[in-house]
Amino acid sequence: LHVRSRRQRQMCIRDSLKRGEVIQREETLKGKVYSVKCSPILGEDGKIIGVVEVFRNVTVERKLQREIIERNRELMAETLAASQIQKTVLPPKGFLKNLKIDYIYKPSNILSGDMFDIFEINKENIAVYISDSVGHGFAASMVTMFIKSLIRMLPLEILLSPSKTLDALSNRFSLLKLDIENYFTCFYGVFNVKKGTFIYANAGHLPLPIKVSSPNDFEHLEAVGNPICRFFKEAKYQEYKVKCYAGDKILLATDGITEARNMEGQTYGIKRLEEIIIENDVDELKILKENIRSFLNIIQTDDMSAVLLKVW
Repeated sequence: LHVRSRRQRQMCIRDSLKRGEVIQREETLKGKVYSVKCSPILGEDGKIIGVVEVFRNVTVERKLQREIIERNRELMAETLAASQIQKTVLPPKGFLKNLKIDYIYKPSNILSGDMFDIFEINKENIAVYISDSVGHGFAASMVTMFIKSLIRMLPLEILLSPSKTLDALSNRFSLLKLDIENYFTCFYGVFNVKKGTFIYANAGHLPLPIKVSSPNDFEHLEAVGNPICRFFKEAKYQEYKVKCYAGDKILLATDGITEARNMEGQTYGIKRLEEIIIENDVDELKILKENIRSFLNIIQTDDMSAVLLKVW
């Protein structure tokens, strides 16, 4: 080690004398790390007459750097694991009773603030919801898991009522005592497979879902309701009902799609979304995904999710 240090020092001194440049290196001496700066000394005539070396002990700094790198490595591993969990709890695509399910799930980062689910409440009723939590990091992803786990644990009589389900979400969320800026929107509906009815309520979620019966017969499922946060902890939600027939479809999406901006500053908007869902009967979400990709032409900045339900 000492031989190598002497050789390294001699090379640095020689290079500094030859080129007239400040040369910096690191040396480990007796278990300590030093930052060594080798600087030429100029005489009165401007010629190099010698070299001075300054040693600075950076052992603690390098130890902290190693700890930070290791901690970042651990955080990345935890983040990737959390991302994998988010993906595995998404519902399966395909048929559930007489509903055909398809979706797009495209986080802007490793973790997403979007969450959706479709599941059987009982033999006649299917629950569907989509939610959007503010932000994209750990906090937002933990809120999505809170929504997912809580809704699945609610009693049958609450799950059958969209307004009661959103009330329960709001009440339980307020108990977390998170900061006022932590909130989420949620659209929740119940589809009755025998009656063909879709009852729903909305906690401030936009864009509004689109129900399509034919190219000339479509509507936005409007509903009044505030986002779920501590500020609106006394919020109450209203229920609405529509009739669905075979061939009808309902699209639920998050605002990461409609508010996506391209390089020219244009937003994707609700109109493009409507046109694709209304004018196509096959591969709607595949077409939507390709259309968004060609429109965006820059890095995605918000999570994008869309769920398509088709009645058979």
